[in-house]
Amino acid sequence: MCRFVPLLFLMTFSAVAADPVSRPSVLHLRLDSAVRMALAKNFSIEAQRIEPRIARERLSGQLGQFDPRFLLSASAAENRQRAGLIAGRRAPFDILGQNRSLRTSLGGLTPWGLSYDVGLGINSVSGNSYPFGEEYSANAGLSVVQPLLRGFGTDANLAQVRIARTNILVSEWELRKRIIDTITVTDFVYNELHLAHENLRVANRSRQLALQLLADNSKRAEIGVMSPLNVTTARAEAAARQESVILAQRQVKDNENLLKQLVSNDLERMLSVSVEIEPPLSPAFRADVRGGINEALTLRPDYRQALLEIHNRSISLAYSKDQALPRLDLTGSLHLLGFDSELGGSLAHGAGRDRTEWSAGAIFSVPIPNREGRAGVAAAQLSSAQALINLQRLEQQVVVDVDNASGQILTARERIGSTGEARALAKESLDAGEERLRTGTGTTFEVLELQKRLIEAEVAGLRAGADYNKAVAEYHRQTGTTLKVYGVVVE
Repeated sequence: MCRFVPLLFLMTFSAVAADPVSRPSVLHLRLDSAVRMALAKNFSIEAQRIEPRIARERLSGQLGQFDPRFLLSASAAENRQRAGLIAGRRAPFDILGQNRSLRTSLGGLTPWGLSYDVGLGINSVSGNSYPFGEEYSANAGLSVVQPLLRGFGTDANLAQVRIARTNILVSEWELRKRIIDTITVTDFVYNELHLAHENLRVANRSRQLALQLLADNSKRAEIGVMSPLNVTTARAEAAARQESVILAQRQVKDNENLLKQLVSNDLERMLSVSVEIEPPLSPAFRADVRGGINEALTLRPDYRQALLEIHNRSISLAYSKDQALPRLDLTGSLHLLGFDSELGGSLAHGAGRDRTEWSAGAIFSVPIPNREGRAGVAAAQLSSAQALINLQRLEQQVVVDVDNASGQILTARERIGSTGEARALAKESLDAGEERLRTGTGTTFEVLELQKRLIEAEVAGLRAGADYNKAVAEYHRQTGTTLKVYGVVVE
């Protein structure tokens, strides 16, 4: 059975949006609420949730081959001929014989290969060929066929059932993968939106620094301590930084739309809604590559699916080996027959075993040189070997993915430290440059360059912080621990 924790997956948009929406035109989100909404509204997840149900129906269909089959048949036949001519006219038909039969039976196949048929038949004959009138015959019988080589045992007869059961697990792991991917993408987009907001704030401050320098230079030029060229230089830079503000605003809007697309299935209605988000928390992380690899080998959906694929191919190999065997079937039948001029009498005579027929035998057949069977086994063996190689390749990929994801987190953490130091030094340099400009020993160009370096250091620090959060989310995806981190349960 596969279901989601109701807290995360049965929440409607209105219920989620109510916590907390400050006003009708604004959607206020935290990362956890954005993830809940994305899981509740994601079309890909909704489609994948149907797959396990489809797989269960296919399993039911495979089990249906062992359902008993009820058969009811009826037939009638007549044999007539003309006797000749009477007074120049054709004589009426003489009915030489009439035959009517009715048969009912119950038959089927068992998981170990035995096929059976239990039936009861009634037959009546009458006509000019039967001088004693209508005669009835009853036939109660049982017939069985039991393979001893090909088709014997559960490996042959339950192969498709076992594969169908495995495919249910495959579809459930694929559902987990879709959920993990959705959570990770939402985490990425949320952090990118926060970064876009911060970059817009920095761009506005950069423009404000240029405008402040322009105002200061204008005052200095008015009192004759600075040339008009410095004013023009500051004005040109302020105009250039306005473009950065415009581009930053566009980046915010684009990332808002990406987040809206994830958290809503009615994007057109959401276009008029503004999104406000709280700053994402930077999760703590302790490097443990070996532990992460062990978790990945237990929880990563693609690795679990690869294991299930090996299991399916081993089932197919066992079936192929069975199909390559010669056929040796034991057959047997027992029939109790009764005859009488009345229907009830024929049934009573049959039950009294007035006449019994039985048969037993064996049928042996083998294709020569059995190329189909041998080729099937060889292909299944190669397929199993291929699946094992793919698993080994995936194991290596898991090691690389987990180590790289862990390394990206450590690198981002180091970048946060280095960019923080660079920002502090850039701020000191800008303060010194502005002081030199005030005392007449510095230049406007120098101050503008120092402002740019400070802004670049701030942007680099913000990018490092966002990359750190995204690297942690990617690490959880690569180790398969995303569901555990967000408390999502799939049963």
